[in-house]
Amino acid sequence: MKYDFLLFDADDTLLDFKKSEDISFQIVLKKNRITGDYNSLIESYKTINNLLWAQHALGIVSKDFLKIERFRKFLEVNSLSADPVMMCDDYLNTLPDQVFLIEGTLDLLTSLHKKIPLIIVTNGIGVVQHQRLHNSGLKPFIDLMIVSEECGYSKPDVRIFQHTFNSLKISHEKNKILMIGDKLETDILGANRIGIDSCWFNPDKNPNTTKITPTFEIQNLKDLIIHL
Repeated sequence: MKYDFLLFDADDTLLDFKKSEDISFQIVLKKNRITGDYNSLIESYKTINNLLWAQHALGIVSKDFLKIERFRKFLEVNSLSADPVMMCDDYLNTLPDQVFLIEGTLDLLTSLHKKIPLIIVTNGIGVVQHQRLHNSGLKPFIDLMIVSEECGYSKPDVRIFQHTFNSLKISHEKNKILMIGDKLETDILGANRIGIDSCWFNPDKNPNTTKITPTFEIQNLKDLIIHL
């Protein structure tokens, strides 16, 4: 194979986070007796959540602040009454049980298992990400998972990649390592900054309106094989 190590993003690359998030959020709304137009409410939450995660990646807000602030702000923006701390707890307790695979994930990892080390590098909350990996059934295929909360750095910070290399005791040339992910601003930019190859997983064929350039792009996980 061309590469000695494959680094995968988790959410919306191997795991269908969008589906998990939608179902979990709906459960949280019901638990907290919040009613209204669900589509409008979930889009409001996602906008707030995505902004806070972007701020966290830049070091502007902490993970602990983000966890609760996204629900506090959601309630404020939508003029709703509920306890944001309770909503946060409900969400973090619900999310790990709502796990779905991106199409082709199991076939891909099955075909690569024991042929090349498979590592997950994910921005997220440690206990949640480990439980989701366990519940997904993918844990036996993964040699190591690095979670931003546990190592202290988030993609695209090069330090999360350096932490990964140190954990793996990698002494190989960087051109032997490939990062696969769906987000240009975190996965691909981080790979570019640390100097490794990158694969942009872009199933919806979204246009690249940034100056961030992946080594190559795929729309289906099965197509990764031809680049290895």
